[in-house]
Amino acid sequence: MQIIAVFLAILSLFVIIGIGYIAQKSGILNQDRVHLISHILVNVALPAITISSMQVADTAKTAGIADSTLLVATGYYLAAFLVSILICTFLPSTPAEKGVFQFMLVFPNTMFMGIPVALAVLGPDSLFYVILFNLPFNLLVFTMGVWLLAQGRPGKLDPKILLSPGLVASVLGLALFLGGYMLPATLDTGLELIGSATTPLAMLVVGALLATLPTAQLAGDWRVYLMAALRLVIFPILAFIVLSPFITDKLLLGVAVLLIAMPVAANSVLLSEEYKVDSTLASKGVFTSTLLCLATIPLLEYFL
Repeated sequence: MQIIAVFLAILSLFVIIGIGYIAQKSGILNQDRVHLISHILVNVALPAITISSMQVADTAKTAGIADSTLLVATGYYLAAFLVSILICTFLPSTPAEKGVFQFMLVFPNTMFMGIPVALAVLGPDSLFYVILFNLPFNLLVFTMGVWLLAQGRPGKLDPKILLSPGLVASVLGLALFLGGYMLPATLDTGLELIGSATTPLAMLVVGALLATLPTAQLAGDWRVYLMAALRLVIFPILAFIVLSPFITDKLLLGVAVLLIAMPVAANSVLLSEEYKVDSTLASKGVFTSTLLCLATIPLLEYFL
């Protein structure tokens, strides 16, 4: 039953990708409209869901496990960043492609796919850990992630590019979390509703961008398969080997390994499109890794 739930959660994303693909082919979507959707997602929907996702109640439970969860998450992102530098130093790629490949390696889809998959595999008690694990993601994706992508743009990198609504939302959400301040229910609900548009619209963008590629190119880049293998298999295995001797909380260990095993974050496509780097490469990374995780996640569930 759990495996069925995981399959359905992933397959629903492919339905939306297919709709985006058809919309592009039929002329409903074009490059300008896709860029506009991405711009709205990056500057409105993503900041909204960032603040909402950081609304974690300050309870005894929070105080008891927050430090260890945040330490594990931050340690993962630092290690993944260093590994991405090493791997992409030897990977044949243009400067713009290099940033996209590094983003693929560092940032898994811990929010939009991580939550439903964790609920299906590990149960409702995992949700608290997943939300905490996403706190560093929300901050780093708009700093480290934007820097990785933007460094491949022509010309000198402008530091002002980091001063985005996403970064402001991340800092604000983190301040609210650390201060133990909860937003009024109506405001939080509004932000959550806006943010809920992110997943379906992001998958539409992925499908539309894939539709601009020749059919032969949809599955023809060995580098994308290498990124998917590292992201879906190698990274979670290494995480389990490194973390299991030190973590006594089995649920925390399971959540960490499962989230690290998620496919490439859809934010890679949105931010690549926003900052005008190789968004089609990012789309191939999201598509390929999400497709392959239909096999890898159920296998991982067996061991967890």
